[in-house]
Parts: sequence; structure tokens; C-alpha cells
Amino acid sequence: MKKKVIKFFYLLIGFCFFQSCVSRKMQFGTKTEIRDSKDSAQSLAKISLIKSLEYSEFKEGQFSNENKSLKYRILRPEKLDLNKKYPLIVVFHGSGAIGSDNKSQMGVLSKMWLLPENRKKFPAFVIAPQFPVRSSNYHLDTTRGVQVSESNEYLDLLLKSVDSLASAENIDRSRIYVMGFSMGGSTTTNAVSKRPDLFAAAINISGISQFNNNENLLKTPIWMVHGSLDTDNFPQSNLKFYDEMKDKGQVLFWEFKDKYHNNIISAKLVDALPKWLFNQKK
Repeated sequence: MKKKVIKFFYLLIGFCFFQSCVSRKMQFGTKTEIRDSKDSAQSLAKISLIKSLEYSEFKEGQFSNENKSLKYRILRPEKLDLNKKYPLIVVFHGSGAIGSDNKSQMGVLSKMWLLPENRKKFPAFVIAPQFPVRSSNYHLDTTRGVQVSESNEYLDLLLKSVDSLASAENIDRSRIYVMGFSMGGSTTTNAVSKRPDLFAAAINISGISQFNNNENLLKTPIWMVHGSLDTDNFPQSNLKFYDEMKDKGQVLFWEFKDKYHNNIISAKLVDALPKWLFNQKK
């Protein structure tokens, strides 16, 4: 009996330590260094599964104004209750998906919402626009010594269209989220900078930050994820943004010390993203 009590005591201590570590990782104003150099076979299998998912449930659409048009795909909650309001998740793609086929943008960050467990636990509208040109361009901020991002008229069109979509669909305006990878991570920061009133939270994965409207970003929870070994978008821009915002904004940073640009999205990250987003509300 005594051995069982001791064993339970150590298990309890271990669980509390784990919970404390997870809590610290998700706390605003913290930068967590993570070493995850070799993804497990299970993790690789999950990412492979997501990539293989058929996405016909994402219906095609197009936003337009007098000058431009923007194709997109939208996923609606599996069991849509017209008496309820649901979150909206905007997912921005990387530069490799630029085009007009309305297919290439359907990467892991979009298709992960098709997983049965996510459809059940995290019912939401998910919109994946496809930009026909770069949604963010970069230039050097000579004062800070890092690359910074700037957006274009296509993002303006998208933001106005999200407003219209939120009015037309059963969307909870207090739970509109935005996330993206690479160029899409940069566009995520651009979007929140332009419309801090619109988004309840944002996730920038391996993007480049924008600095000229930092005051607009103080009230929006922002989670930044970057690999230390990333040579496509060097992490210094996001690290600089974190350093400038950590004491006054709501920013947290996960730095994967042994990840590159194209292997940053793991099963560990995919599992954490929905939980974090759905905990944020305006």
C-alpha cells in the first residue's frame, strides 16, 4: 500500500510539473526554446495524413471589387446550427501557393481543420484565400537591422470581404482568428496591424514581422513560431518583434532550436494550434 501511495505521489508531481511547463510555454511575454530535432514516426504519419486529406468540403468562392478579385475556399461547421455563432479562422498560405487554381493554398494549416477530432471539438468556419501575387513583400529596416513586411491591395480586399462574410454567415465576431506560414505568417501580422479590431488572436509561423503599427497590436494575442535554423525567413525579424512587444503586448514565442523553414509544422504544433486559438476571445 505504501509503495502505491509513493508511486501515486511521484506521478502527481510529474503531472503537475508537465502542466506547469505547458502553462509557461503558453504564457504571454515568454520565449520558449524547444528542441524537437527528430519527429517521431507517429508525428510524421499525422502530417502525412493531413496532407493527403481530400478537401472537397472546402467550397470554392471569390471575393471581388471594381479592380481585383481573390479566390478562396471555405469550410463550414460539420453540423451547422443556425441558432449558434461559430468562430472564423482565416488561413494564409506561403509563397509557393501563389496562383489562381484555388487548390495550391490547401496546405497543412488549412486541411488540419478537416481532421475528425477537430471537426468535432473545434467547429468553425475556415477560409483559405489564394493570392495571385505575393501577399507580403519584404524590405530592410535599417534602424532595426531586420527584414520587415508590407502588404498590398489584395489583403485590403480580403479584410473587407471578411467583414461582409461575418455579417452573412453565423460567425461570432468576437472569435475571428488569423494564422499563416512563411509569407502567410507575414501577412498574418500585416492583417492584424491593419485591422486590430477584427481579430481575436493571430499565429505567425516562420513569417516576417511588421513594425510601423505596433501600437495597433498591443491588445491582440499573438503567438509566434520560428525555427532557429530557418534560412528562408531568418528568425531575427520575429525575435525583434517579440523583444519590442513582450513587456507591453500579448505575445508569446516558440523557438524551435533545431528546425528549418519547411519542417517547422509538426504534429505537436498542429495539436496545440486549435486549443490555443479557441481559448482567445475579444
